[in-house]
Amino acid sequence: MTVQAPLLCIRNVQISINGKVLLNLPSLNVDTGEIHGIVGESGSGKSLTLFGVMGLLATTLDIQGSIQLNGIELTLLENKAWQGIRGKEIGMIFQEPMTALNPQMRCGKQLMESALIHEPDFDVAKVKVERKLTQLGLGEIKDRILQAYPHQLSGGQRQRVMIAMACVHEPPLILADEPTTALDSLARQQVMRDLERICKEQGSALIWVSHELDLVRQYAERVTVLRKGECLDQGASSDVFGENAIPYVKALIEAMPSGAWVKPLNEQIPVLEIQGLEKVYKQKGWDVKALNGFSDVLHRGETLAIVGLSGSGKSTLAKLLVALESPTGGHVSLYKEPLKKQPPTGVQMVFQDPYSSLNPNDRSIDAVREVVEWYGMKNEKRPRFNPFPSNQRQLYQEKAKSLLAEVGFDLRLAEAYPHEMSGGQRQRLCIARALAADPSVLILDEAVAALDPLVQKQVLDLLLLLQQERGLSYIFITHNLEVARAIAHRIVFLEKGEQKPLPSDWLSV
Repeated sequence: MTVQAPLLCIRNVQISINGKVLLNLPSLNVDTGEIHGIVGESGSGKSLTLFGVMGLLATTLDIQGSIQLNGIELTLLENKAWQGIRGKEIGMIFQEPMTALNPQMRCGKQLMESALIHEPDFDVAKVKVERKLTQLGLGEIKDRILQAYPHQLSGGQRQRVMIAMACVHEPPLILADEPTTALDSLARQQVMRDLERICKEQGSALIWVSHELDLVRQYAERVTVLRKGECLDQGASSDVFGENAIPYVKALIEAMPSGAWVKPLNEQIPVLEIQGLEKVYKQKGWDVKALNGFSDVLHRGETLAIVGLSGSGKSTLAKLLVALESPTGGHVSLYKEPLKKQPPTGVQMVFQDPYSSLNPNDRSIDAVREVVEWYGMKNEKRPRFNPFPSNQRQLYQEKAKSLLAEVGFDLRLAEAYPHEMSGGQRQRLCIARALAADPSVLILDEAVAALDPLVQKQVLDLLLLLQQERGLSYIFITHNLEVARAIAHRIVFLEKGEQKPLPSDWLSV
């Protein structure tokens, strides 16, 4: 009996920079049709593995070893040869769609450009695009998706567009870098079922990087465990996550939210009052009501979790509360005072993707000090560009260091740039920057969604500690009901911009 060779064969791969080894992967085989999960904390080399397979490593990185796809040595390919591989033989789903999609181009045009690279017939390419959108649950709104710009879609919708682009040519190998991070609990399951079905129907293999161990355990046939660039374990999913799991895997599992509720508040002091908040987006040919009459009262020291399907209005609510957008109707008040149109001092926001909210040219200490200076000048009624007395600038610098220390940020990284930090470090930096305004309320928009279980727990514990010490109130926006239960006193479910009871099927996921 002839044994079929693996679709992908990785042998003795080392990726390094200036002699420092970032990834040491002795072996990884992926068979045709296999779903292979790669897990580990941030910085372990998961995404680096995918980039190595896809030929997308930075020119400053050196790769040694062998990566073969159907017998083709990928490490030896020149740029011209890669043009026939990417999209047709290997498709890739990136973690953050907003960094992969062109913000100035409609999604339909971007999808068609991907399809037309390897399919010159326009009509055939269009059919392929529409079929993939339908497979991903966007069939009923595909016309709106095709006409929309990336920023007009929800995070989950943007991710599905990315998945459609990666799968449009039905490549034998699909690489997925956290494809479900921005999706709600039900949508995560749906997307994985869709990817599983796509792999079975077209015989594609899937290498899937994820922090969501519950999903990996459910869908991956085999799993590779990485930590600090080294492979700690590899084997069948049932073995890797079984009773004899290695200590590191056990620690990852234990860090996952348990679903236990936090203790109720002892006092009810109103802080943020929201009354009849509405937002209508006017688009060509139709109006979209993203939020319809949202009302609630947030109390001091309380966490209100906002959950819902992708496109339900969660992020729209967040933008309205920090005055990044103006409401169509309703109003918001902080301690009975109406919030002004400019970003309010008392309400600050921590975004899902810290990297996109940080200036890549600012060192960490500067990112916080600039905010301290800004609000310091506002309080002193100082002109924006008026020179500081030297002692004043030093005070602002010390305040910034104090805030970084308060959130557990490693002060050895005070002079580091965002790209030199891990995801957890960047998120701590963003929390420190939000605290620089001394807010009463923090809006946390998927603030832990992209973090591995260990770092996610650290950030959640930090938020609970800051809440206890500062009396902060949180509006915690998340797709993950388990995470919501771990930090929230109350949960509000949004559906098509309206407050609804939490569906029973969410409780069963």
